[in-house]
Amino acid sequence: MADLLTRPLLRRDEPAWGSRVPWLAAIVATAWALLAGFALCVLPGVAVWIAEGAVGPLGGPLRFAARAWLTAHHAGLDVGDGSFTLAPLGLTLLFVLLLHRSARWAAHSAGVATTRGAVAVVVPAVVTYVAGAGIVAALSSTPGIAGDPFEAVLWAALWSGAAVTTGVAHESGLLADWWWRVPPLMRAALAGAGVAVAGLVGVGAALLGVSLVAHTGRIGDLATALNAGPLGATLLIVGSALLVPNLVVWSAAFALGPGFAVGTATSVAPDGVTLGLVPAVPVFGALPSDVPGSLTWLVVAGPVLAGLLAGLMVHRRLGPVPGSDLDLDFDEDGEDGDGGVALVPALGVAAGAGVIAAVAMAVLALLSGGSAGAERLTALGPVPWEVAAATFGLVTVPAVVAVLVLRFRRAPAAETTDDADDDAATDHEDPPEDADPETEADDAGDDTPPPPPSLTES
Repeated sequence: MADLLTRPLLRRDEPAWGSRVPWLAAIVATAWALLAGFALCVLPGVAVWIAEGAVGPLGGPLRFAARAWLTAHHAGLDVGDGSFTLAPLGLTLLFVLLLHRSARWAAHSAGVATTRGAVAVVVPAVVTYVAGAGIVAALSSTPGIAGDPFEAVLWAALWSGAAVTTGVAHESGLLADWWWRVPPLMRAALAGAGVAVAGLVGVGAALLGVSLVAHTGRIGDLATALNAGPLGATLLIVGSALLVPNLVVWSAAFALGPGFAVGTATSVAPDGVTLGLVPAVPVFGALPSDVPGSLTWLVVAGPVLAGLLAGLMVHRRLGPVPGSDLDLDFDEDGEDGDGGVALVPALGVAAGAGVIAAVAMAVLALLSGGSAGAERLTALGPVPWEVAAATFGLVTVPAVVAVLVLRFRRAPAAETTDDADDDAATDHEDPPEDADPETEADDAGDDTPPPPPSLTES
Protein backbone atom coordinates (compact mmCIF):
# COMPACT_ATOMS: atom_id res chain seq x y z
CA MET A 1 0.00 0.00 0.00
CA ALA A 2 2.97 2.32 0.36
CA ASP A 3 3.13 2.34 -3.43
CA LEU A 4 -0.16 4.26 -3.42
CA LEU A 5 1.56 7.19 -1.74
CA THR A 6 4.97 7.18 -3.42
CA ARG A 7 4.58 6.36 -7.11
CA PRO A 8 4.33 9.29 -9.55
CA LEU A 9 0.91 10.18 -10.85
CA LEU A 10 1.63 11.72 -14.21
CA ARG A 11 4.33 9.38 -15.53
CA ARG A 12 2.93 6.73 -17.86
CA ASP A 13 6.00 5.82 -19.88
CA GLU A 14 5.69 2.07 -19.34
CA PRO A 15 2.72 -0.26 -18.74
CA ALA A 16 1.86 -0.83 -15.08
CA TRP A 17 0.93 -4.08 -13.41
CA GLY A 18 -2.77 -3.36 -13.69
CA SER A 19 -2.82 -2.52 -17.37
CA ARG A 20 -4.67 -5.70 -18.29
CA VAL A 21 -6.98 -5.73 -15.24
CA PRO A 22 -8.47 -2.25 -14.74
CA TRP A 23 -11.25 -3.59 -12.52
CA LEU A 24 -8.66 -5.01 -10.11
CA ALA A 25 -6.82 -1.70 -9.89
CA ALA A 26 -10.15 0.06 -9.24
CA ILE A 27 -11.14 -2.34 -6.46
CA VAL A 28 -7.74 -2.15 -4.73
CA ALA A 29 -7.61 1.64 -4.89
CA THR A 30 -11.20 2.11 -3.69
CA ALA A 31 -10.75 -0.38 -0.87
CA TRP A 32 -7.71 1.57 0.25
CA ALA A 33 -9.68 4.83 0.24
CA LEU A 34 -12.53 3.17 2.14
CA LEU A 35 -10.26 1.71 4.83
CA ALA A 36 -8.24 4.93 5.15
CA GLY A 37 -11.40 6.99 5.61
CA PHE A 38 -12.80 4.55 8.15
CA ALA A 39 -9.49 4.60 10.03
CA LEU A 40 -9.74 8.38 10.35
CA CYS A 41 -13.10 7.91 12.05
CA VAL A 42 -11.86 5.10 14.28
CA LEU A 43 -8.94 7.03 15.75
CA PRO A 44 -10.94 9.36 18.07
CA GLY A 45 -13.05 6.55 19.48
CA VAL A 46 -10.07 4.26 20.01
CA ALA A 47 -8.14 7.09 21.68
CA VAL A 48 -10.96 7.66 24.17
CA TRP A 49 -11.34 3.91 24.67
CA ILE A 50 -7.65 3.56 25.51
CA ALA A 51 -7.73 6.63 27.77
CA GLU A 52 -10.56 5.07 29.77
CA GLY A 53 -8.51 1.93 30.32
CA ALA A 54 -9.84 -0.19 27.45
CA VAL A 55 -12.30 -1.79 29.81
CA GLY A 56 -15.25 -1.93 27.44
CA PRO A 57 -15.63 -3.90 24.22
CA LEU A 58 -13.97 -2.61 21.08
CA GLY A 59 -17.30 -2.64 19.30
CA GLY A 60 -18.20 0.71 20.84
CA PRO A 61 -15.41 2.67 19.10
CA LEU A 62 -16.09 0.81 15.86
CA ARG A 63 -19.78 1.72 15.95
CA PHE A 64 -18.86 5.33 16.70
CA ALA A 65 -16.52 5.33 13.69
CA ALA A 66 -19.24 3.87 11.48
CA ARG A 67 -21.69 6.59 12.55
CA ALA A 68 -19.13 9.33 11.97
CA TRP A 69 -18.38 7.87 8.53
CA LEU A 70 -22.05 7.83 7.59
CA THR A 71 -22.60 11.34 8.91
CA ALA A 72 -19.65 12.66 6.90
CA HIS A 73 -21.33 11.27 3.77
CA HIS A 74 -24.56 13.10 4.72
CA ALA A 75 -26.36 9.84 5.45
CA GLY A 76 -28.72 10.44 8.35
CA LEU A 77 -28.86 8.61 11.67
CA ASP A 78 -32.10 8.04 13.58
CA VAL A 79 -31.38 8.95 17.21
CA GLY A 80 -34.40 8.35 19.41
CA ASP A 81 -37.15 10.81 18.47
CA GLY A 82 -34.85 12.90 16.26
CA SER A 83 -32.26 12.49 13.57
CA PHE A 84 -28.67 13.57 13.01
CA THR A 85 -27.92 14.72 9.47
CA LEU A 86 -25.40 17.54 10.00
CA ALA A 87 -22.33 16.49 8.03
CA PRO A 88 -18.93 17.92 9.03
CA LEU A 89 -17.82 19.04 5.60
CA GLY A 90 -14.17 19.05 6.62
CA LEU A 91 -14.31 15.26 7.01
CA THR A 92 -16.37 14.99 3.84
CA LEU A 93 -13.67 16.80 1.88
CA LEU A 94 -11.04 14.43 3.27
CA PHE A 95 -13.02 11.43 2.03
CA VAL A 96 -13.49 13.03 -1.39
CA LEU A 97 -9.76 13.72 -1.66
CA LEU A 98 -8.97 10.12 -0.72
CA LEU A 99 -11.31 8.85 -3.42
CA HIS A 100 -9.91 11.29 -5.97
CA ARG A 101 -6.33 10.25 -5.14
CA SER A 102 -7.09 6.54 -5.28
CA ALA A 103 -8.91 6.98 -8.60
CA ARG A 104 -5.88 8.70 -10.12
CA TRP A 105 -3.69 5.82 -8.95
CA ALA A 106 -6.09 3.27 -10.45
CA ALA A 107 -6.20 5.14 -13.76
CA HIS A 108 -2.40 5.25 -13.83
CA SER A 109 -2.10 1.54 -13.05
CA ALA A 110 -4.70 0.60 -15.65
CA GLY A 111 -3.19 2.87 -18.31
CA VAL A 112 -6.53 4.57 -18.99
CA ALA A 113 -6.48 6.62 -22.18
CA THR A 114 -10.03 6.31 -23.55
CA THR A 115 -13.55 6.86 -22.28
CA ARG A 116 -14.18 3.12 -22.40
CA GLY A 117 -11.14 2.50 -20.23
CA ALA A 118 -12.33 5.17 -17.78
CA VAL A 119 -15.71 3.44 -17.47
CA ALA A 120 -13.91 0.14 -16.81
CA VAL A 121 -12.31 1.78 -13.75
CA VAL A 122 -15.14 4.00 -12.52
CA VAL A 123 -17.88 1.37 -12.39
CA PRO A 124 -15.99 -1.21 -10.25
CA ALA A 125 -14.75 1.58 -7.98
CA VAL A 126 -18.25 2.91 -7.32
CA VAL A 127 -19.64 -0.59 -6.79
CA THR A 128 -16.88 -1.33 -4.27
CA TYR A 129 -17.50 1.89 -2.35
CA VAL A 130 -21.26 1.35 -2.32
CA ALA A 131 -20.80 -2.16 -0.96
CA GLY A 132 -18.54 -0.78 1.76
CA ALA A 133 -21.18 1.83 2.64
CA GLY A 134 -23.76 -0.90 3.12
CA ILE A 135 -21.43 -2.77 5.47
CA VAL A 136 -20.70 0.38 7.46
CA ALA A 137 -24.43 1.15 7.76
CA ALA A 138 -25.09 -2.35 9.09
CA LEU A 139 -22.22 -1.99 11.59
CA SER A 140 -23.56 1.31 12.95
CA SER A 141 -27.03 0.08 13.89
CA THR A 142 -28.00 -0.42 17.54
CA PRO A 143 -31.43 -0.44 19.22
CA GLY A 144 -31.16 3.30 20.01
CA ILE A 145 -29.30 4.55 16.93
CA ALA A 146 -29.74 3.26 13.42
CA GLY A 147 -28.66 4.33 9.96
CA ASP A 148 -30.65 3.91 6.78
CA PRO A 149 -28.74 1.51 4.49
CA PHE A 150 -30.53 2.77 1.37
CA GLU A 151 -29.65 6.40 2.16
CA ALA A 152 -26.06 5.40 2.95
CA VAL A 153 -25.71 3.56 -0.36
CA LEU A 154 -27.24 6.47 -2.31
CA TRP A 155 -24.92 9.11 -0.84
CA ALA A 156 -21.89 6.83 -1.17
CA ALA A 157 -22.71 6.34 -4.87
CA LEU A 158 -23.00 10.09 -5.40
CA TRP A 159 -19.76 11.00 -3.63
CA SER A 160 -17.72 8.15 -5.08
CA GLY A 161 -19.12 8.65 -8.58
CA ALA A 162 -18.15 12.32 -8.62
CA ALA A 163 -14.71 11.89 -7.01
CA VAL A 164 -13.69 8.77 -8.94
CA THR A 165 -14.87 10.10 -12.30
CA THR A 166 -12.95 13.37 -11.93
CA GLY A 167 -9.88 11.54 -10.65
CA VAL A 168 -9.77 9.07 -13.54
CA ALA A 169 -10.51 11.79 -16.11
CA HIS A 170 -7.79 14.03 -14.64
CA GLU A 171 -5.10 11.36 -14.61
CA SER A 172 -5.93 10.04 -18.09
CA GLY A 173 -6.15 13.48 -19.69
CA LEU A 174 -9.80 12.98 -20.64
CA LEU A 175 -10.95 15.85 -18.44
CA ALA A 176 -9.43 18.48 -20.72
CA ASP A 177 -10.85 16.74 -23.76
CA TRP A 178 -14.33 16.67 -22.24
CA TRP A 179 -14.01 20.33 -21.27
CA TRP A 180 -13.20 21.44 -24.81
CA ARG A 181 -16.18 19.52 -26.15
CA VAL A 182 -18.48 21.80 -24.15
CA PRO A 183 -19.91 24.61 -26.32
CA PRO A 184 -17.90 27.85 -26.00
CA LEU A 185 -20.77 29.87 -24.56
CA MET A 186 -21.43 27.22 -21.93
CA ARG A 187 -17.73 27.17 -21.03
CA ALA A 188 -17.83 30.93 -20.53
CA ALA A 189 -20.90 30.62 -18.29
CA LEU A 190 -19.30 27.87 -16.23
CA ALA A 191 -16.11 29.89 -15.82
CA GLY A 192 -18.08 32.92 -14.67
CA ALA A 193 -20.10 30.81 -12.23
CA GLY A 194 -16.89 29.30 -10.84
CA VAL A 195 -15.47 32.75 -10.20
CA ALA A 196 -18.72 33.84 -8.51
CA VAL A 197 -18.89 30.79 -6.22
CA ALA A 198 -15.21 31.14 -5.33
CA GLY A 199 -15.78 34.80 -4.53
CA LEU A 200 -18.77 34.02 -2.31
CA VAL A 201 -16.84 31.32 -0.47
CA GLY A 202 -13.97 33.77 -0.01
CA VAL A 203 -16.36 36.35 1.43
CA GLY A 204 -17.72 33.74 3.82
CA ALA A 205 -14.22 32.73 4.91
CA ALA A 206 -13.29 36.38 5.55
CA LEU A 207 -16.42 36.98 7.64
CA LEU A 208 -15.80 33.80 9.63
CA GLY A 209 -12.20 34.81 10.29
CA VAL A 210 -13.27 38.23 11.53
CA SER A 211 -15.90 36.70 13.80
CA LEU A 212 -13.47 34.14 15.22
CA VAL A 213 -10.96 36.87 16.07
CA ALA A 214 -13.64 39.13 17.54
CA HIS A 215 -15.08 36.38 19.76
CA THR A 216 -11.89 34.62 20.82
CA GLY A 217 -12.65 35.17 24.50
CA ARG A 218 -16.11 33.61 24.26
CA ILE A 219 -14.73 30.59 22.39
CA GLY A 220 -12.10 30.10 25.08
CA ASP A 221 -14.73 30.34 27.82
CA LEU A 222 -16.84 27.64 26.17
CA ALA A 223 -13.84 25.34 25.82
CA THR A 224 -12.89 25.90 29.48
CA ALA A 225 -16.43 25.32 30.72
CA LEU A 226 -16.53 21.88 29.11
CA ASN A 227 -13.49 20.79 31.17
CA ALA A 228 -12.79 17.96 28.72
CA GLY A 229 -9.15 17.34 29.66
CA PRO A 230 -6.21 17.21 27.26
CA LEU A 231 -7.61 14.42 25.08
CA GLY A 232 -11.11 15.86 25.08
CA ALA A 233 -9.82 19.34 24.27
CA THR A 234 -7.87 17.91 21.34
CA LEU A 235 -10.96 16.16 20.03
CA LEU A 236 -12.98 19.36 20.42
CA ILE A 237 -10.40 21.28 18.40
CA VAL A 238 -10.43 18.63 15.68
CA GLY A 239 -14.23 18.53 15.62
CA SER A 240 -14.47 22.31 15.44
CA ALA A 241 -11.96 22.37 12.58
CA LEU A 242 -14.07 19.84 10.66
CA LEU A 243 -17.06 22.17 11.01
CA VAL A 244 -15.21 25.19 9.59
CA PRO A 245 -16.32 24.55 5.96
CA ASN A 246 -19.93 24.44 7.17
CA LEU A 247 -19.49 27.77 8.93
CA VAL A 248 -17.88 29.28 5.82
CA VAL A 249 -20.99 28.43 3.79
CA TRP A 250 -23.20 29.79 6.57
CA SER A 251 -21.18 33.02 6.59
CA ALA A 252 -21.60 33.29 2.82
CA ALA A 253 -25.37 32.91 3.31
CA PHE A 254 -25.16 35.71 5.90
CA ALA A 255 -23.40 37.96 3.36
CA LEU A 256 -26.03 37.14 0.75
CA GLY A 257 -28.80 38.29 3.09
CA PRO A 258 -30.93 35.23 4.04
CA GLY A 259 -28.54 34.21 6.83
CA PHE A 260 -28.81 30.90 8.64
CA ALA A 261 -30.40 29.23 11.65
CA VAL A 262 -28.82 27.53 14.66
CA GLY A 263 -31.99 25.86 15.82
CA THR A 264 -35.68 26.42 15.35
CA ALA A 265 -36.95 29.98 15.84
CA THR A 266 -33.41 31.37 15.47
CA SER A 267 -31.87 33.55 12.81
CA VAL A 268 -28.45 35.05 12.12
CA ALA A 269 -28.81 37.56 9.28
CA PRO A 270 -27.81 41.13 8.46
CA ASP A 271 -31.25 42.41 9.47
CA GLY A 272 -30.98 40.98 12.98
CA VAL A 273 -29.77 38.14 15.20
CA THR A 274 -32.10 35.93 17.24
CA LEU A 275 -30.39 33.20 19.22
CA GLY A 276 -31.29 30.90 22.06
CA LEU A 277 -29.42 27.91 23.41
CA VAL A 278 -26.85 26.67 20.90
CA PRO A 279 -24.89 23.39 20.84
CA ALA A 280 -22.00 23.37 23.28
CA VAL A 281 -19.32 23.42 20.60
CA PRO A 282 -16.56 26.01 21.12
CA VAL A 283 -16.56 27.14 17.50
CA PHE A 284 -20.19 28.22 17.88
CA GLY A 285 -18.92 30.89 20.24
CA ALA A 286 -18.09 32.87 17.11
CA LEU A 287 -21.80 33.44 16.45
CA PRO A 288 -22.58 37.15 16.77
CA SER A 289 -24.99 38.25 19.47
CA ASP A 290 -25.94 41.32 17.45
CA VAL A 291 -24.92 43.11 14.28
CA PRO A 292 -23.85 46.78 14.22
CA GLY A 293 -26.59 48.70 12.45
CA SER A 294 -24.25 51.00 10.54
CA LEU A 295 -22.28 48.09 9.08
CA THR A 296 -25.17 45.69 8.58
CA TRP A 297 -25.51 45.75 4.82
CA LEU A 298 -21.89 46.42 3.96
CA VAL A 299 -21.43 42.66 3.74
CA VAL A 300 -23.61 42.70 0.60
CA ALA A 301 -20.72 44.41 -1.18
CA GLY A 302 -18.90 41.06 -1.16
CA PRO A 303 -21.48 39.18 -3.28
CA VAL A 304 -21.83 42.18 -5.59
CA LEU A 305 -18.06 42.17 -6.14
CA ALA A 306 -18.23 38.44 -6.84
CA GLY A 307 -20.87 39.15 -9.49
CA LEU A 308 -18.69 41.83 -11.09
CA LEU A 309 -15.76 39.43 -11.22
CA ALA A 310 -18.01 36.82 -12.81
CA GLY A 311 -19.01 39.34 -15.48
CA LEU A 312 -15.37 40.19 -16.12
CA MET A 313 -14.55 36.50 -16.54
CA VAL A 314 -17.45 36.03 -18.94
CA HIS A 315 -16.33 39.05 -20.95
CA ARG A 316 -12.79 37.73 -21.23
CA ARG A 317 -13.97 34.25 -22.18
CA LEU A 318 -16.15 35.60 -24.96
CA GLY A 319 -13.14 37.09 -26.73
CA PRO A 320 -12.78 40.41 -28.55
CA VAL A 321 -15.76 42.64 -29.10
CA PRO A 322 -16.84 42.45 -32.76
CA GLY A 323 -17.07 45.65 -34.75
CA SER A 324 -20.78 45.06 -35.31
CA ASP A 325 -21.45 44.38 -31.64
CA LEU A 326 -24.27 46.88 -31.54
CA ASP A 327 -25.99 44.91 -34.28
CA LEU A 328 -28.31 42.30 -32.79
CA ASP A 329 -28.08 39.93 -35.79
CA PHE A 330 -26.18 36.74 -35.03
CA ASP A 331 -26.04 33.14 -36.10
CA GLU A 332 -27.00 29.96 -34.25
CA ASP A 333 -23.76 29.92 -32.22
CA GLY A 334 -24.29 33.47 -30.99
CA GLU A 335 -21.54 34.84 -33.24
CA ASP A 336 -21.90 37.66 -35.69
CA GLY A 337 -20.34 37.97 -39.11
CA ASP A 338 -17.00 39.13 -37.67
CA GLY A 339 -16.53 35.93 -35.62
CA GLY A 340 -17.23 37.58 -32.24
CA VAL A 341 -20.09 37.09 -29.82
CA ALA A 342 -22.93 39.56 -30.21
CA LEU A 343 -24.42 41.58 -27.38
CA VAL A 344 -27.57 39.58 -26.66
CA PRO A 345 -25.82 36.17 -26.39
CA ALA A 346 -23.13 37.77 -24.21
CA LEU A 347 -25.75 39.04 -21.79
CA GLY A 348 -27.38 35.60 -21.85
CA VAL A 349 -24.08 33.98 -20.93
CA ALA A 350 -23.69 36.37 -17.98
CA ALA A 351 -27.20 35.55 -16.80
CA GLY A 352 -26.47 31.85 -17.23
CA ALA A 353 -23.39 32.22 -15.02
CA GLY A 354 -25.64 33.70 -12.32
CA VAL A 355 -28.08 30.80 -12.61
CA ILE A 356 -25.31 28.20 -12.34
CA ALA A 357 -23.81 30.01 -9.35
CA ALA A 358 -27.23 30.09 -7.67
CA VAL A 359 -27.65 26.33 -8.13
CA ALA A 360 -24.13 25.68 -6.81
CA MET A 361 -24.67 27.82 -3.71
CA ALA A 362 -28.01 26.08 -3.07
CA VAL A 363 -26.22 22.71 -3.17
CA LEU A 364 -23.56 23.97 -0.75
CA ALA A 365 -26.26 25.29 1.57
CA LEU A 366 -28.02 21.92 1.46
CA LEU A 367 -24.81 20.01 2.22
CA SER A 368 -23.74 22.35 5.03
CA GLY A 369 -26.98 22.20 6.99
CA GLY A 370 -29.08 19.53 8.63
CA SER A 371 -30.34 18.48 12.02
CA ALA A 372 -28.41 17.59 15.15
CA GLY A 373 -31.11 15.96 17.26
CA ALA A 374 -34.71 16.63 18.21
CA GLU A 375 -36.80 19.66 19.11
CA ARG A 376 -34.77 22.89 18.73
CA LEU A 377 -31.83 21.26 16.93
CA THR A 378 -33.82 20.06 13.95
CA ALA A 379 -32.89 23.11 11.85
CA LEU A 380 -29.24 24.10 11.41
CA GLY A 381 -27.82 26.08 8.53
CA PRO A 382 -29.26 28.22 5.70
CA VAL A 383 -32.36 27.54 3.63
CA PRO A 384 -31.19 26.41 0.16
CA TRP A 385 -33.86 28.11 -1.95
CA GLU A 386 -33.36 31.43 -0.15
CA VAL A 387 -29.62 31.24 -0.78
CA ALA A 388 -30.26 30.42 -4.45
CA ALA A 389 -32.61 33.39 -4.89
CA ALA A 390 -30.21 35.81 -3.19
CA THR A 391 -27.27 34.51 -5.24
CA PHE A 392 -29.19 34.88 -8.46
CA GLY A 393 -30.06 38.48 -7.69
CA LEU A 394 -26.74 39.66 -6.26
CA VAL A 395 -24.57 37.87 -8.82
CA THR A 396 -26.58 37.95 -12.03
CA VAL A 397 -27.36 41.67 -12.05
CA PRO A 398 -23.73 42.83 -11.49
CA ALA A 399 -22.46 40.25 -13.98
CA VAL A 400 -24.88 41.41 -16.69
CA VAL A 401 -24.09 45.07 -16.01
CA ALA A 402 -20.34 44.38 -16.12
CA VAL A 403 -20.60 42.58 -19.47
CA LEU A 404 -22.84 45.30 -20.88
CA VAL A 405 -20.51 48.13 -19.82
CA LEU A 406 -17.33 46.38 -20.96
CA ARG A 407 -18.69 45.53 -24.38
CA PHE A 408 -20.11 49.00 -25.02
CA ARG A 409 -16.85 50.51 -23.82
CA ARG A 410 -14.68 48.46 -26.14
CA ALA A 411 -16.93 48.65 -29.20
CA PRO A 412 -16.08 52.31 -30.05
CA ALA A 413 -12.39 51.52 -29.64
CA ALA A 414 -12.73 48.68 -32.15
CA GLU A 415 -14.54 50.93 -34.60
CA THR A 416 -11.86 53.63 -34.22
CA THR A 417 -9.16 51.08 -34.97
CA ASP A 418 -11.00 49.94 -38.09
CA ASP A 419 -11.35 53.55 -39.30
CA ALA A 420 -7.64 54.14 -38.76
CA ASP A 421 -6.83 51.04 -40.79
CA ASP A 422 -9.08 52.26 -43.62
CA ASP A 423 -7.39 55.69 -43.63
CA ALA A 424 -3.97 54.06 -43.78
CA ALA A 425 -5.06 51.99 -46.73
CA THR A 426 -6.29 55.05 -48.65
CA ASP A 427 -2.93 56.83 -48.16
CA HIS A 428 -1.36 54.59 -50.79
CA GLU A 429 -1.94 56.22 -54.22
CA ASP A 430 -3.42 53.99 -56.85
CA PRO A 431 -1.70 53.94 -60.27
CA PRO A 432 -3.33 56.00 -63.04
CA GLU A 433 -6.00 54.19 -64.94
CA ASP A 434 -4.33 54.92 -68.33
CA ALA A 435 -0.92 53.66 -67.25
CA ASP A 436 0.38 50.65 -69.15
CA PRO A 437 2.32 48.21 -66.95
CA GLU A 438 4.44 47.01 -69.88
CA THR A 439 5.41 50.56 -70.81
CA GLU A 440 6.43 51.29 -67.23
CA ALA A 441 8.54 48.18 -67.23
CA ASP A 442 10.25 49.25 -70.49
CA ASP A 443 10.93 52.73 -69.11
CA ALA A 444 12.41 51.24 -66.03
CA GLY A 445 14.64 49.03 -68.15
CA ASP A 446 16.16 51.97 -70.10
CA ASP A 447 18.40 52.89 -67.23
CA THR A 448 20.02 49.46 -67.05
CA PRO A 449 23.49 49.04 -68.66
CA PRO A 450 23.73 46.90 -71.88
CA PRO A 451 24.90 43.29 -71.51
CA PRO A 452 28.56 42.53 -72.16
CA PRO A 453 29.48 41.25 -75.68
CA SER A 454 29.58 37.51 -76.08
CA LEU A 455 32.69 35.57 -77.23
CA THR A 456 31.10 34.60 -80.54
CA GLU A 457 30.61 38.22 -81.53
CA SER A 458 34.27 39.02 -80.90
